[in-house]
Amino acid sequence: MTLRSLAFLIVVLAGFASPARAAENALDLLDTATAYSADFTVTSDKGTYGGRVWHQSGRERRDFETKGGSQSILIRRDLDGAWLLKPAGKWYVGLGLKAVGGLAGGVDQLIVERTRTGEDWVAGHRAVRYRVQGDGPQGGRFDGTAWFSREGIMVKAEGTLIDGGGRKSPVRTELSRLKIGRVDDKVFDLPSGWFGMDLRQVPAERIAQAIESLRPLLEGR
Repeated sequence: MTLRSLAFLIVVLAGFASPARAAENALDLLDTATAYSADFTVTSDKGTYGGRVWHQSGRERRDFETKGGSQSILIRRDLDGAWLLKPAGKWYVGLGLKAVGGLAGGVDQLIVERTRTGEDWVAGHRAVRYRVQGDGPQGGRFDGTAWFSREGIMVKAEGTLIDGGGRKSPVRTELSRLKIGRVDDKVFDLPSGWFGMDLRQVPAERIAQAIESLRPLLEGR
């Protein structure tokens, strides 16, 4: 998985992590106040990825497997950053949340609305089903369905992302083995002793160039 596709995945994960009460910015919906951990899968036109997620208010970590090996995403709203971690090479790269959205075509500015359509059992939890629609700043759009537990945890979502050029990409994510309750703070710490690159101060319009220049160094480790 490339860093650019990781940015897309971060936005997909973050953009639908909590239910909308009205028309709101997708990233503002990231935080459910309830701590939890679960297994997850995400499927898009880039493939299917699965792993483990840990969440606290303002913090989220996802460990998953790809064809290139194990990777992790750490989202820290309190630090205005998202980190890609590569355990095999013991390195990580930090990006500003705005830059992440820019790499994914401005999807971080997606405005989401929902309409309640019923209730179902998902992942062993009673969940409210919503029709979810969203519009992005560059002509992008999301249209689909999402299910939320009574604690505000999104347990499933599926639909279609349409970019400004009209290209459609199916997206689906679901939780399983959901455990609601305390999560150890240490899960959200960056590992010590690893090689780290902090690009959070790089302007959003220059982040793609910076990542491309770093790719040989990082992928060669």
